Amino acid sequence: MPERGVSSDRGVSPGAWARVSRQRALVYGWFSALYAAEVPRATLASYMAGGAAPMLKGFSILGLESEAERLHAALEALRGVDYAHLELAADFAQMFLLDAKGGALPYASVYESEGARLYGPAEERMRAFLAGASLAIQDDFKEPADHLALYLAVMARLIEDNARTADSAAAARDQAAFLEDAVLSWLPAFNARSQQASPRFDFYPALAALLTAVVLQDASFVREVAAPLLPEDAL
Repeated sequence: MPERGVSSDRGVSPGAWARVSRQRALVYGWFSALYAAEVPRATLASYMAGGAAPMLKGFSILGLESEAERLHAALEALRGVDYAHLELAADFAQMFLLDAKGGALPYASVYESEGARLYGPAEERMRAFLAGASLAIQDDFKEPADHLALYLAVMARLIEDNARTADSAAAARDQAAFLEDAVLSWLPAFNARSQQASPRFDFYPALAALLTAVVLQDASFVREVAAPLLPEDAL
């Protein structure tokens, strides 16, 4: 995510914007993969061997120490558990695939409509956005278009596509609009539902808390970069 001090009254230099964009795209891609499917056995083994440490350290440096430490503790709780990847897969199913009341379904429509209805207006809007941006859902991803993993993947793509732009303020304005309109309109409710759920391990509730903190911080960052183009009441 953005480095401290990267934005100022003088704006963001092209080099700094490109560097920070690479970091931000990596983070959104990482979260997207964790919500798209169960954590593979090899990936979990990598995390246990310290593979997640650089990412978590980066979050701590940005002031998200408690959220990063909570996710680290959740990973440590899986250490030594027999068939840990299967236990985590069971938590994934409980949280995101089964019961809307006992879990936290990762679809925007669930949080926009009464009765946790799937395929609501949010799904239609996301399909229209993807079509307008000439983006397509991968054939092997059999989920509605308003799945959280897709929003995060799109954000990663937006960041990557604008990493080399000479107009970082305009790129930041568009990214801020997407975060605020398409993601933050329901992510806090998804996080609240995640904290109410009771999976065996804390990995997914901790992940939701960290994701929400990261997105809120990133939205603040892009608003700051876009400040010259935004009305005063939007800051």
